Amino acid sequence: MTHQSDPQCRALLAGISAYLDGELGTAECETIERHCRECPDCARLVRGFRQTVGLCREAGAEPLPEPVRRRAQESIRRLLEG
Repeated sequence: MTHQSDPQCRALLAGISAYLDGELGTAECETIERHCRECPDCARLVRGFRQTVGLCREAGAEPLPEPVRRRAQESIRRLLEG
């Protein structure tokens, strides 16, 4: 996947969420985009995360059916109770 030892790849990973959420300044975005043009692994990673974020946003637009919501809450409660 990415070059874990490459500081630019690590920096991209650390800032990917802020980048995709539009929380970075122009210079930071340009740095990430330039790196992605030079690093196909990171470019693939950003595309994958962008697609995942988009799918999650679309899925979040519809409310969960009540039985599914209840089961999810029960599962979370059990996990938290340990």
